[in-house]
Amino acid sequence: MSTPSGPAPPRVTIDRSDPVHRRLEQLAPGLAVTIGLHSRRFTPRVVRSRREIVHDGETVSGVWMLRAGWAALMRHFADGRRQIEHLLLPGDPLPLDRDSPYPATIMALTPVTLVDVEGPWLADATLLDLALRRHTMATVHHLLDATARLGRQVAIERFAHLLLELRDRLRAVGLASDTHFRMPLTQEMLADTLGLTSVHVNRTLQMMRQQQLIELAGRAVTLLSPGELARMADYPSPPAPLVAMR
Repeated sequence: MSTPSGPAPPRVTIDRSDPVHRRLEQLAPGLAVTIGLHSRRFTPRVVRSRREIVHDGETVSGVWMLRAGWAALMRHFADGRRQIEHLLLPGDPLPLDRDSPYPATIMALTPVTLVDVEGPWLADATLLDLALRRHTMATVHHLLDATARLGRQVAIERFAHLLLELRDRLRAVGLASDTHFRMPLTQEMLADTLGLTSVHVNRTLQMMRQQQLIELAGRAVTLLSPGELARMADYPSPPAPLVAMR
């Protein structure tokens, strides 16, 4: 795992509005209490944008969760190309299996803050293991969707599907509404996620604006017609672990 540079950041507390709390409680209700999430102070790890968090094949101790920022599971090719296989959003745990090497490099797409929610105070890891299993199944769901996007959908359908997925995942941790969210991805990052060129990304975004499907203002995304986007992308309802807490 990347080694932080500079002085250690101050320890932090995690309240009920924090994406880490929201995600843990979706995956395994009661886990926040088991961990003592609200009564402990955690030492965060800060990683700068475009730096590796975990290298392909590395095994990392602890259960690190993304508290802020966006990251990605990524494959690099010998000729310099890369494919973003899965986006990691605030609240997401990094590991799929605590005892296995990571299957891909995890790269910070923006500055990110991580916290380790596993420690010597955790006498019984049963609920935490349940949360990680459910997180793994949700990740498999997204990877299967990504395979379908890249294999069978045209550019505008890929965009529609990705935007709806991001909306649902961010909404589940309190970072989006039904129609608005912030997306700190460059056109290059979108191209690497959707298997397109940057030129094609730009043209497709312009087309979606002209058809009044979306609005973009800096990093702010507005879905003007979520129903039409869902129809266009054949977008299913999100799996149970992603549904926002009531």
